[in-house]
Amino acid sequence: MNADVLRDLDEVVAETGIVDILPLLGEYIAAQRWSAGGRADIIAMRFVDVVTISEADPLLMFTIVEVHYAGNRKVRYALPIGIRQAGDPLAERAPTFVIGEAAHQGRPAFFYDATGDPEYVHWIWNSVRRGSSMRTAAGADLSFHSTGYGTLEADDDPDIHWLHAEQSNTSMIVGEATFLKHLRRVEPGPAHELEMAEALHNAGFTSLAPTLGVGLYSPPGEDPGLLTIVQEYLHNGTEGWALALTSLRDLYANAEEDQLRGALDRQLAVDEQGANFAAESARLGAVTARMHMALTSRTSGAAMEPVPLTRVELNRWADEMTAELDRLLAIGHKLLAPLRDVRSSVLRRIDWIRRIEPGGLCTRVHGDLHLGQVLRTDSGWVVLDFEGEPDRTTAERRVRTSPLRDVAGMLRSFDYAAAAALAERAAPGSPDWTRLVAQGDAWAAANREAFWAAYFREVGDAELLPAPGASLVLRRAFEVQKAIYEVTYELGHRPSWVQIPMRFLLLGAS
Repeated sequence: MNADVLRDLDEVVAETGIVDILPLLGEYIAAQRWSAGGRADIIAMRFVDVVTISEADPLLMFTIVEVHYAGNRKVRYALPIGIRQAGDPLAERAPTFVIGEAAHQGRPAFFYDATGDPEYVHWIWNSVRRGSSMRTAAGADLSFHSTGYGTLEADDDPDIHWLHAEQSNTSMIVGEATFLKHLRRVEPGPAHELEMAEALHNAGFTSLAPTLGVGLYSPPGEDPGLLTIVQEYLHNGTEGWALALTSLRDLYANAEEDQLRGALDRQLAVDEQGANFAAESARLGAVTARMHMALTSRTSGAAMEPVPLTRVELNRWADEMTAELDRLLAIGHKLLAPLRDVRSSVLRRIDWIRRIEPGGLCTRVHGDLHLGQVLRTDSGWVVLDFEGEPDRTTAERRVRTSPLRDVAGMLRSFDYAAAAALAERAAPGSPDWTRLVAQGDAWAAANREAFWAAYFREVGDAELLPAPGASLVLRRAFEVQKAIYEVTYELGHRPSWVQIPMRFLLLGAS
């Protein structure tokens, strides 16, 4: 990027007046689930790209904001910005998207995240339909196109319904049959999500939502990065997380009424409840195995080609897990004190993988598989969102690894669901919590076992996994690694949830 481009960028930023809201952006970004850190971690920020989408009222701009965090980290966010006159009703209709108020061109105005503005969403929608592109002030290409896997509705301004669940992107339902996801972290491609969707489609795996269109951001000299993705919206789908919580609410309510005491009573309550989830967990395990088998196809190019699992990978994974644990323990947080006391026990669970006999394959994987990434439809389970773990880099998401990483993620999700549903009923440590926590553990154990048994049965004699014993050891180590990641993530995003993965690590070390 040459000096002329940078000078032009500075001029454009100055002309738009958005530089005046930089003091407000720190609070807004830090409060979002897609942020890489809290307000105290932000050292500085600046606009590194901008392009005006609409000069009318409202003024709409697409911007890239670079945030400098403590620890010499830099993260770039896609942050479209809208400016409307003070008092505009959008401020009341979409309060969570408001950045703040400031003067603009001598008049009171409010600045907001334009992903909450129907006019911005309609602009993306129509850009995908028409295959539009534009050049930014920094010389990047902002381009949109359809994939050919389906058609978009012929409606210039379809209805929009925003999804407000906590997530690492901004998502909405557009029209009657379309799901649009706006990514926030700007990372150069190739995009793991697009590669995975195409590879699974080519391999004949049908338990996923077709990708209908994409938006790409391509800075000079860099690979295009995925900005937006448009997929078919599955009307009759229910998120796996919601189904699991329904099952658990029913279970906890009955447990309170029946005053269950022994382990056998708790297990019978899980097996006999009307909202038993184990059969669904088994179906989900089978679908996950079919997804992994599809990823062993050798028809999607070198980047997707499976490779044999060797002892080199096993030792490297153990080293990585150890390093992640020690980075976590180096954080000076009082909540981590119990984990520091059992470090040696946690390491033993990791080091076992150095001793197993290697076998099976390393493939591309989903990377962030959990109950919130799957939908139960009339025709079965559908896997969603191949974006990968939010705090992993693009390169880390694209690395070939054991499919058991995905399995570990889903198994951890059952523990999360049990804890989240219990937190709805009782405060941690209260008498009600103490009485019901074992019932939640029984539910999680039953569903973990159902998922694992069905997964292993579906894989059968294929070369995907090591021998059964080795697979179990490796899976458990990945569960430990996932819990370490979860503790790190929750400390930065949802401190009240830290005890969920901490409990798993501490119980396993006892």
